[in-house]
Amino acid sequence: MILRELKRERVKDGRLWEMIDQANKLTAGSSYESWDDNIGALAPLMEKILLYAREKEEWEIYFGDMAQLFWMVRRERVSDIPRAFKLAELFHRDYALGLEKKDDGSGFRRVDMAAQILDFYREYPQIDDEKIEILLEIFRNLREWKGGRNYANYAQIMRLAFLNRDKELAEEAKKEVEKMDGRFNCYVCFYGKPMLQYCVLHEDEEGILEMAAKICERSIPVKYHWCFDKCSQANEEELKSLVLQDCLNTGEGRMFARLWKGWRQVFEEPETGEGRDAKKVLFHSLAGDWSRQEERLRLAEKNDRDRREGRETPLDCLYWSLGWHCYFRMLDAQGIKAVEMRLGEDKERREWACRETAEYFEEQADLLGERMDRARKRFDYARVKRAYEECLVFREQEASVGERDFVGGNCLSGAQSSGNGK
Repeated sequence: MILRELKRERVKDGRLWEMIDQANKLTAGSSYESWDDNIGALAPLMEKILLYAREKEEWEIYFGDMAQLFWMVRRERVSDIPRAFKLAELFHRDYALGLEKKDDGSGFRRVDMAAQILDFYREYPQIDDEKIEILLEIFRNLREWKGGRNYANYAQIMRLAFLNRDKELAEEAKKEVEKMDGRFNCYVCFYGKPMLQYCVLHEDEEGILEMAAKICERSIPVKYHWCFDKCSQANEEELKSLVLQDCLNTGEGRMFARLWKGWRQVFEEPETGEGRDAKKVLFHSLAGDWSRQEERLRLAEKNDRDRREGRETPLDCLYWSLGWHCYFRMLDAQGIKAVEMRLGEDKERREWACRETAEYFEEQADLLGERMDRARKRFDYARVKRAYEECLVFREQEASVGERDFVGGNCLSGAQSSGNGK
């Protein structure tokens, strides 16, 4: 239940409790997918709770509801970005009005909200460094305030430090991440991944291998083992995919190359399962797995559609676009010269030359990269793009010499793309 922490004995107003109880009934059970399905009724209801709690000066309820609603509207299947920005600006207004000083035991919720907004803002180039620094200072002030200590928030701060290659902020985040108690927060998400990003940022290959092995071999304290059953990222392929992508996303091409030598075999078998994404497509292809080609084309179409419809963050779209730019150049190097796709303003699928498709995605990535460079002084899109191309395209072109007739045709369609293609 989405507002399960708000207990009846702490809610004085009967009408307010009725709305909280209704929100909890809409999110009964443990399936977040069912929560997503109810968002049409849930989001307006939680906004009503927000307004009424503010009117009644029920600040624990107000900030608790705000934090949960903000998290909910950013879920992948919901992706209500305008509502998320509205809530973020509401939080800024509340801070300016001094509401953070209301001592009602909900301080941790305000810290959590500030950290969530920082994590949200970092992915949008319309938010510049200055506004992020203002919010980072708000986060620190709130955290020092009575009741505001949640070490899990520093996983989000590490992501911000990583994006900006800010080693000083990363050091601050690392000290706090190390204090986290994984009995209540996922060890992989709130300890392992931040520490891996710290190691990538500091080019600490030994630290990366040690942490990855610890998680992949489940050699962490038993009290944290529950996360292996709950977390989709607590498996070898997903974890190593994330680390390899982090190397590319921060422009650490040499680090990628060193890790790839030892991890390539993880991606050599054909892709399985439904949780596929662009980074796995890239790494499987680089390892020689050219299976499920038709599904890969449909995934590229979906990523392009989500970008155009604003359903994903600009930063994610930038990385996806760079990845697909490289993928279609890799496909061209394998001898596949054309694909059937629906991209951009196309009403139906048509034949696209692989080089033309690669250029289409490159153009989208370049536009987003230029915007990120303007907003983030330390981003350095040119370095990131160079890492993608050097580690994926040029490496694949070298590997594919003499192996260009493996599919038996020059245009990739559903009939030609079945099987592993090796």
